[in-house]
Amino acid sequence: MNMGNPLPPPVAEADFYRLFWILAIITLTIAVVALFRRLRLHREHDGVSSFPVAYEWLARGLGALWLLDGLLQAQPLMITRFIGGFLAPLIQGQPALLRSLIEIGVRLWGINPVMWNEFATWIQIDIGLLILLGSVDTWRRVGLWLSVAWGLVVWIGGEAMGSLFSGGSWLSGSPGSVILYVLLALLLLLSPSFWQSSRPTKIFQYGLAGLWGLSALLQAWPASGFWQGQSMSAYVLSMAEMPQPGIFSEPLYAWANSLAAHPALWNAVLVITFSILAILWLIRPKSVVTWWLTTVVTFATWWLGQDFGVLGGMGTDPNSGVLVLLSLAVYARLATVPIFGRSLFMDSTPAKGRTMS
Repeated sequence: MNMGNPLPPPVAEADFYRLFWILAIITLTIAVVALFRRLRLHREHDGVSSFPVAYEWLARGLGALWLLDGLLQAQPLMITRFIGGFLAPLIQGQPALLRSLIEIGVRLWGINPVMWNEFATWIQIDIGLLILLGSVDTWRRVGLWLSVAWGLVVWIGGEAMGSLFSGGSWLSGSPGSVILYVLLALLLLLSPSFWQSSRPTKIFQYGLAGLWGLSALLQAWPASGFWQGQSMSAYVLSMAEMPQPGIFSEPLYAWANSLAAHPALWNAVLVITFSILAILWLIRPKSVVTWWLTTVVTFATWWLGQDFGVLGGMGTDPNSGVLVLLSLAVYARLATVPIFGRSLFMDSTPAKGRTMS
């Protein structure tokens, strides 16, 4: 199986970036036109939208993440080492059907890695721009449907379904960041009447409860080997050894050493923590304690497990942690959770007929 680029790295990179900059100029021109058109329509409608503010937060966050993912795909190492350094290692330990699907993807990519990487780069950039700049009832919906379709392709062929069948853990991003992109895109495709109801709040509540419940189950699963051995510490150590500033890597080294010394203790802490979060989202979803505890745990694991997802030159996305943080912000807006004070998550304009005291 071809594990690398048949072209010498300098030639492959030159071919990639030659086309990349041509497409970048074209895309930038179209994006500027779309931006001015969107601003004009915004002024004509006095900024009134049939969707709540939380919808726009989620759409802009998802669009920005797709845009970032596309730019990450354009890194030099993605052009020359994507198969051997990223796709091929996913095959190990997967069920036969999933392994076959990934192998098909590897073979297809190996036919012309430069052009496939160009395609992957620009479809993600275009999805992001469509969601960010497209009109809500037309081009944004096109971007969201592309987000669903491409997201499923990436989740299966590029994330091995979040390693759910091969010892996945929330520390490594399971169930996979891209399936969260897909689910959030499907949510954004729903109607204004849906978003004006209480149903989105419930979906985020039960979604977060389910995510943390699944994370606890994956972490506790005996076959994953987290209760003994060095699987967790080896993974965290591999993240620490990625090229990155010392301020990010030093805590990872310390965490890896502690995991190696006390695997069962730390795994118990993680299982209990994830379980508590799942329960809290079921029984106290609007509690400030629930929100803040989830935020702290999410950020800590996003750093100390997922290593922010983008460092080292081979990161394809910021991983799952940032999507949970985005969801928490959207939920706080929908449920008016007073996390910093009500004024940040509620309209500051006084209700009609009232005056500010």
